Amino acid sequence: MIGSHVPKLYSVAFKQKMVARLIGKHPTSACQLSKESGVSQDALSRWRREASSLPMMAPKKLKRRTWPLNQKIEILAAVGKLEGQELLAYLQREGVTPAEIERWRRALDEDGASSVIVTKQVKQLERELARKDKALAEAAALLILKKKLEDYYSADEDESTDEESEK
Repeated sequence: MIGSHVPKLYSVAFKQKMVARLIGKHPTSACQLSKESGVSQDALSRWRREASSLPMMAPKKLKRRTWPLNQKIEILAAVGKLEGQELLAYLQREGVTPAEIERWRRALDEDGASSVIVTKQVKQLERELARKDKALAEAAALLILKKKLEDYYSADEDESTDEESEK
């Protein structure tokens, strides 16, 4: 057949090595690794996403473990120093999947980006609050002036009424 595409089949060990390079100590981008290995960028990205389903990379329990923040930080720090088989062995020993590591990293990146957004939103809200405080102070001053004016004219009317009643 002309133009037919037969997908290449890669061993689980090869996929594990590629995923380890994508998330290891010095992670390589899927684009760069694609150029180096000849594997398509789409396949590498998919392997990274699906890493939790690969043997030796999936946790032994089906139940997902919840990790305290301090443990996540320790694991991410340790993973940042490891590569290749050392990384895979560490992840297996800790019961963490590469997919979890990737999620944790993404969450940290998103938190960093969102903190900038939150800071901008807080500043904008502070400006808006200051503007509304100023408007409220002006409205209060006008109400006080109005009250004083009403008191002045009502006192003036009382005096004129008293003068008329004396006549």
